[in-house]
Amino acid sequence: MNTLQARNEIIIGAPAGKIWDVITDIHVLHKVNPGVIKASGRMDIPGETRTCEIENNGKKGIMTEKLIELIPGKRTVWTIQSDTLGMARMLSETRFCFNLDKIDENNTRVVNETYYQPANFFVSVMNRLIIRKKITLAQEQILKNIKLLTEK
Repeated sequence: MNTLQARNEIIIGAPAGKIWDVITDIHVLHKVNPGVIKASGRMDIPGETRTCEIENNGKKGIMTEKLIELIPGKRTVWTIQSDTLGMARMLSETRFCFNLDKIDENNTRVVNETYYQPANFFVSVMNRLIIRKKITLAQEQILKNIKLLTEK
């Protein structure tokens, strides 16, 4: 069973629909996620995949993720299908989630959660020391980027 490893939330002064448009648009993923160089695929249909060229700590690679849950206007959940940097070998049962909660017409709570299980004892130790912190920082930046793209 996967475990919640990182969670961040932010209140964005924008309608939920505008935020939804950003988090489901493959063409702006590189502006949302600082690790993505370029991306292709679909982010708005359950079962579809996206392939991202990524850079992580100076290392470049390719990650393919599958959209396993989509509740239009409210929730997306992605999992890693494959990658060239070894994340899929280190982390099992991955889930990368966005949840949108409409507060009112112009304010939305956006929650970013990451679930996974470390694949072995060594990764479990690394998770406590490094991995979880890096994911938390990445989530914070992603939420700030969404805020910048949608609050205008």
